[in-house]
Amino acid sequence: MNWDDIKIFLAIAKMGGLKKAAKVLGIHHSSCARRINTLEADLGIQLFDRLPSGYALTQGGEQLLRSSQQIQEGFNAIDRDVLGKDLRIEGDLCLTLTNGLACHLLMPDLNEFMILYPDINLKIVMSYGMHDLASREADVAIRHVDNPPDSLTGKRVGRISECAYASKRYLAEHDVLNDPEGCHWLGWGDGITSKSSHLKWAGKDQYPNVPVRGDMYSDVLQLAGIKAHMVIASLPCYLGDSDPDLVRVPNVQTVPSEWLWVLAHKGMAKNARVRVLIDFLAGVFVKYEGVLGGRGS
Repeated sequence: MNWDDIKIFLAIAKMGGLKKAAKVLGIHHSSCARRINTLEADLGIQLFDRLPSGYALTQGGEQLLRSSQQIQEGFNAIDRDVLGKDLRIEGDLCLTLTNGLACHLLMPDLNEFMILYPDINLKIVMSYGMHDLASREADVAIRHVDNPPDSLTGKRVGRISECAYASKRYLAEHDVLNDPEGCHWLGWGDGITSKSSHLKWAGKDQYPNVPVRGDMYSDVLQLAGIKAHMVIASLPCYLGDSDPDLVRVPNVQTVPSEWLWVLAHKGMAKNARVRVLIDFLAGVFVKYEGVLGGRGS
């Protein structure tokens, strides 16, 4: 059995389709199909049902998936152990963070990091989910989380406050105080539709009669929607306060969100590249304490 074929099998099982798996692996989908057919022939079992909607694991595929994931975790543990002892401040380093932090706050600082450490090849992945640091999809993650998983370690670097924002033009054309039904609040696209969940958004409890319209699961998309005079929305204060065309909605107080952490897998904690990035970012966030908290610079 070829382990490279198993990696293709795992990718198809994860992505649910041949072309998506091939794209992730960086190979042509025809090669991907040929390799998985070869694996099935070698094992003498069918691993996937080929459906119009994608590839679905058979019972035999489910059994192989469990075994393969255990083997993969063993390889990942070896990888983390070797790389975690790497004391060189050079090589590849992957950081994952949200679009808003990357594009509207930290990019000048990330440029400074690359100047300070020219031998580190910094890769930026913008994401809102918790990247799998255990499987090294990313080396360091900046995340909003009150209690990080036990498998991760890092530094708590601040707390982002949120508030409700609209464009000046939107508030000039809509009376949110006296005609809330004539306004709209932008949703976050997380599948939550209950009224009580909407009220958790910063400022929404002050305006429960403003209907929710649309969903955009991205702070940068929410910002663009507000700037287009589309709606009212809850935003991190460092985004809303930085734009002169936006104002806070009347009668809304800032609300502290979850804590902000810079995290890495515990197995990577001794890696020199990981350490210098975590320490650098921790220092950077000190100067942004007021901006993150909605109190200005």
